[in-house]
Amino acid sequence: MMPDTPSVPDTESHSWDPDLLLAVATTEEGCATLSQLGLVRPKQAAAMGLVPLPLVFPDKEQVWVEADRQEELLAVIQRRASEAVARPALLAAARPPLREAGFEITPAIVPDRVRVTQRLELRLPSFPHPYRLNVDRTFSVGELSDLDGTALVDLVGADGKLNGRKRDAEGSLARRLAEIEAEVSSDAEALAEIRDRLWRATHHLTDAPSVLRRWEREVATWAQDRIHARGRSFVDSHFDLKRYEDLFPLARSMPRRLVLVVGPTNSGKTHRAMQALKDARSGAYLAPLRLLALEIMDRLNKEGVAANLVTGEEEIRVPGARITASTVEMLDPESRLEVAVIDEVQMLADTERGWAWSAALVGVPAETVYLLGSPDIRPVIERMAQYLGEPLEVVELERKTPLKLIDRRLEWSDVQAGDALIAFSRREVHSVRETIRAKGLSAAVIYGALAPEVRRREAERFTTGEADVVVATDAIGMGLNLPVRRVLFTSLEKFDGHEVRPLSGSEVRQIAGRAGRYGKFEVGEYGVVGRGSPNALRHMYKAADEKVHAALPLTLRPTRAMMERLATYVGTDRLVPLVDCFAAADTKGSPYALADLAPVRKMAVALDARRLDFDRRLTLLFMPADLDRETDADLVYGICRALEREQPLPLDGVAGKRIDSLDDLGLEAQSRICDLYYWATRKFPAYFPDREAVTERRAAVAERLAQVLAMRSRARAAGEAPHKPKPGFRGAPRKRYGPKRK
Repeated sequence: MMPDTPSVPDTESHSWDPDLLLAVATTEEGCATLSQLGLVRPKQAAAMGLVPLPLVFPDKEQVWVEADRQEELLAVIQRRASEAVARPALLAAARPPLREAGFEITPAIVPDRVRVTQRLELRLPSFPHPYRLNVDRTFSVGELSDLDGTALVDLVGADGKLNGRKRDAEGSLARRLAEIEAEVSSDAEALAEIRDRLWRATHHLTDAPSVLRRWEREVATWAQDRIHARGRSFVDSHFDLKRYEDLFPLARSMPRRLVLVVGPTNSGKTHRAMQALKDARSGAYLAPLRLLALEIMDRLNKEGVAANLVTGEEEIRVPGARITASTVEMLDPESRLEVAVIDEVQMLADTERGWAWSAALVGVPAETVYLLGSPDIRPVIERMAQYLGEPLEVVELERKTPLKLIDRRLEWSDVQAGDALIAFSRREVHSVRETIRAKGLSAAVIYGALAPEVRRREAERFTTGEADVVVATDAIGMGLNLPVRRVLFTSLEKFDGHEVRPLSGSEVRQIAGRAGRYGKFEVGEYGVVGRGSPNALRHMYKAADEKVHAALPLTLRPTRAMMERLATYVGTDRLVPLVDCFAAADTKGSPYALADLAPVRKMAVALDARRLDFDRRLTLLFMPADLDRETDADLVYGICRALEREQPLPLDGVAGKRIDSLDDLGLEAQSRICDLYYWATRKFPAYFPDREAVTERRAAVAERLAQVLAMRSRARAAGEAPHKPKPGFRGAPRKRYGPKRK
């Protein structure tokens, strides 16, 4: 039996501690300091009808209340301050009897309140030992004053709030555990594993909310680990990427014949394959670029052979067509063909897109497969033909015109009509074009960001002589057949997306080989201009490509169908764990290796954060978009938002109507938007309805961009004064290295 708990002191006779008064007053509803009100001056509070409490607070602080509640709140604060003064005595007197009854009493944060905590043991049948949990609530000092020990224990023990929290703790843990166990009840091993994991992670915790939060983390982690474990096992057993070729049953069921046509650029590799394609009952041409697929489609149709075009961005169907020209990523492994042509097969070594050539090489279901490429890739094709057990015919071609190195470095003044100047970024292309224009020559430009239609028009301007020279990136080395007299490198290194590195031997040979044109330029020449060494270029041209060797593994990437099967098996609708399962697939001891799936995973992370069903997210995962490009990222976001809201997104909602005022950079962005919007019209026609409009807009943008580039090309050549920078600060001078000029 404890002595009676102390009474609260008389509020009238007590000398108040200013700090205590402030601590109490600032926790009372209806009381606030100037800073809590967001005010600076007392006049502002007075203007709001507030008055200060007549109490002494530290540092001349004032607590403001409504005028008509001043007396009421003054009494409340004095009473609470009295209770705060009595709290130490209450704690000392109440602690022994409450502890004996299984309770603890401690100070609460608010000065006039105490916290009572009850210890309880919660036994759950799934776990070997009980949880020792605490439930608590706070009481005001006044509620527990003037009670002896027995009355205090009885009051706390019968308290409705405390008992309610006890029941809530017991019930919430029991219910959630039952839900977790129900999800895996059919798998005894998984059930035992999750029980053990939950107990080991939470047996030391003392409050139910913490236990529940930790359970959720553990269940999520366990589920992810389980998905990864089961998913990796499923990928290795059901897909068995070590035998990737078996994922193309139609191709494996056919007696395929491989014909490898190798030779340097300008050796006529395409001629024999195209003749076989035209004579075939059915066929496909798989191109590295949309531009090249478009050219082949046009060429076949002009020669009276109906041909379709299918790329990631567009589709043109021609009635009665038996041939399809497409980008290599659009391979259809379920359509049997007589002839297939896979162009630029050396792209098997490409780190970003090589997986598409791998799928085409082992999976195209054609009786005869023509493989066109550079001689460097021959050992890889021979190894794969032997591995697949398929006959291989090798046709080696020589250049129709000799190729010669210019043995001195050229200056810009040496550039002549008919030259192709090679730079390795859009910025450098335009910089070189400006330099050439300053010399009085007009220039066409070709680089990857240009739409195929614009690239083709720029090529025509050079071919017809409207432009004196062409300035291009290494895109010129693939597909474009231009009458180039000399190929001049403005740099011998490039940024490959990861680092600045020297050009490889195959890159130099591919680009330099564009020099010369049978019947027009009987000798092709290549060299360096502005900077670089002819000696270095010679060594690069002769060097073997370290990336291309006989043991080069063919890179792989999962298809949509593979992702769907895996998702069904592991029971998840999240894309990231599916990508991770494929990224961890075992290909050791096989001629294959997983492609870099980092860009796919980045897209998966972005899509998993959206409120979209699995089917739509999976479709968007294979969208031909690069999230590192601002234009692409913005449009992907717009497409996701339209699908989430179930609202159609018109073309004008993402692309501007007025294009006359746009510069070349703005027009390139509009062209890219049109490409991706067109893709969306094919995949989600109900939400992206403007297919005809985007086709027309894309053509208009291409026309305008071609005009802008042509005008820029002609202006200086026609005598426009050189551009002068605006006066003003141009930044700190660049540091020079070497001896000072005299």
